Formats: sequence, C-alpha cells, structure tokens
Amino acid sequence: MKVVARLWSTAPRREALAAAAVHLVLAALGFIVLLLVNRHLGHSVQWLLRRWDSGNYLAVAERGYPGRIPYRPSGLPDFSRLAFFPLVPLLIRGARLLTGLPVVYAGVLVSWCAATVAAVGVHRLVRTVGGSAAAGYACVALWSCSPYAFALWVPYSEGVFSAVLVWALVALLRRSWLTAGVLCAVAGTVRPTAVVLIGALVLAAGWAAARGRGGARAWAALALAPLGLLGSWLYLGSRVGRVDGWFEAERAWGQAFDYGLGTVDFLRGVLLYGKPERVTDVRNAAVLALVLFTAIAVVALALDRSVPWPLVMVVAGAWLLIMGTPGSPFSKPRFMLPFLPVPLLLVARPLARAPLGVQVCLYGGGAVVSGWYAAGLLVLFAGSP
Repeated sequence: MKVVARLWSTAPRREALAAAAVHLVLAALGFIVLLLVNRHLGHSVQWLLRRWDSGNYLAVAERGYPGRIPYRPSGLPDFSRLAFFPLVPLLIRGARLLTGLPVVYAGVLVSWCAATVAAVGVHRLVRTVGGSAAAGYACVALWSCSPYAFALWVPYSEGVFSAVLVWALVALLRRSWLTAGVLCAVAGTVRPTAVVLIGALVLAAGWAAARGRGGARAWAALALAPLGLLGSWLYLGSRVGRVDGWFEAERAWGQAFDYGLGTVDFLRGVLLYGKPERVTDVRNAAVLALVLFTAIAVVALALDRSVPWPLVMVVAGAWLLIMGTPGSPFSKPRFMLPFLPVPLLLVARPLARAPLGVQVCLYGGGAVVSGWYAAGLLVLFAGSP
C-alpha cells in the first residue's frame, strides 16, 4: 500500500477525489439497479453476492483451498477452487477480521475499495499520457458504467486486479521501476492475466537497463515482476502436492491456450447462424463488440503517437490472450475490463468536450443499463459471466 500511496500523492488531491466520486456515484447507481431487479426476481442479496466466481473467492476466504483436485468419470478435472489466485481471498479474510462483517459483505467492501483506487489510477493514467482532467473523468465514467462493470461491485477479482494493473502502468510510464516491479508482483497474485503486464514491464525495463538508463532499479524490477505469478502457481500447486496443480485445475474451465480455435468456432456459430441458441443470446453483442472494439483500438492506439508503446502492448497482449483461450466466451468482456481504460482513451478525449448535460445523461443512462444487464448476467443467463 505504501507504493500506491506514493503514487497517489503525486496526483492533485482534488482531481483524485473527483475521480473517486465519479466512479462511486455511477457504481452506486448501477448496483442499486442490480439489487432492485434481483429483488424483483425473488432472490436475496446474499444469494446474488455468492453467484459464480464470487462464491469461489468467498469459499476460499472462509475454508481455504481443497487438498485435492476432483476428477470427472471422463478423467478430466472437475471444477475446483484451486483455479482462483490467493490475494483476493486473503484480502476478504482480512477485511472480515478487521470489520467484523459477514464474509460476503467483506468481499463487497474489498471490491468497492479496490475499484475506487483503480478509478483514481485511471484518471492519473490519462493525465500521465497528456490528457486533460476532463478526459480523465470521462475515461473513469466510461469504465465505471461499461457493460461488465458489475465485476467491480461484487466479490470478483476484477476490482483488485484493475487497481494494481492501472497503477503499475502509471509507474511504468513514469519509469518508477521498483514501484512498477512490486505492483507487477502483486498483480501476479490476483489473476494469471498479469502475464501481459509482466511482459510489458520486462520489455520496458529491459530496454532501459540495456541502454544504461534504468540502473539497478530497472534490473531489480526485472527480477521482482514475475515473483507473484510464479509464487501463486507454486503455492496453489503445493496445496495438492504437484507443481502443475493450478494448470491441472484450470483445465476444468477450458482455459488452455488453443491459438484462438475455440473463439473462432464460437464467432462462426454466431455470425453464420450455425447454432440458433447462440444467435438469440443477447450476450453475443457484448462479445462481438469486445473483439471488434479492442482489435480496432489496438491499431488506433498504435497509430496515435501520443500513446506510449507499453500501453499498446498491454492491450494487444490482453486481446491475444483472451482470444487465444476458449473457456466461457461470455466471460471474455469481463476479462478485458481491467484493460479497458486504455482503449477508452480514444473515446474519452473527444467525449470530454461534450456539454456537461450530455455527459451526465450518457453516463447515468449507461450505469442504469449496466445494472440491468448485470442482473441478466448474474441471475438469469446460463453460464458464468
């Protein structure tokens, strides 16, 4: 937290508080809509907050990891909590001990606090690349009311990962190598997609060190960056007594890299009307929008000379990783959520010049739609969002 606090202090206090307020207002609006729809559908708040990945993180926080990998009759591994990285459950357990809250609400507290820190980081990232304060607020608002923003409201890992990722990018662009290295290590204890951030840091710090500009700090960052990811894999493997324990558990979710074959098959079924149930699923629009918007954004960011290349690399790497793994196709927009502020730079800058009333209507309407859509994702639709 000290490294985050140091970065926080470099941002004007008033802008940081305003960015946090923008996020909290929009998140609260979307969350209220989600809770109201959930109540209308006859479900309790606790039931909602334990849906899908939330239930796994909360179970680890309450009972720890299992001591074995379950297998199906086919010989494939069954779903297991071993696939979930350790930092978020640890934070939830700590929040429960500090506040005395039930574990489910402790998980919500962790997500909201982390997402607020991330929102301030998004604003600071925009300012770091030369954007105006208004563009920073626009980027925060667009991110906070995006279709899969529900993952920032419930006990998922996206809030924590977003906070670490965004501030690591800020440190990377400022060439604060030690801070970036530490945050990369922390990111590796949250989600395996930290490999994209680690790759960007290794290239940037390695290039600086090779040219004699980074000094010992750049070399230290190279050593620190992968420690969290490697440690998480080893720790989770030690729970079941095998080095590849996490990779074996992850097979149940179908997340092995297949060079995009699974994603292409899904998109072909949607676009060519191969399977009627795919064509009529409203979530297809979000998946198609993600694939197209991110691909176009990578090209546009690469052509924009004002955007540093590490940001382009991080988004491109995230897109390739998400496209290259099959798993649940309807989870892909959520996996992209922590990286979304970078592509949104393209939209935030012109949008920041729109009249305030137009922006308020746009963001407020987006938050309402985001909360409504979250109810479908978490409560109604089949399959993990």
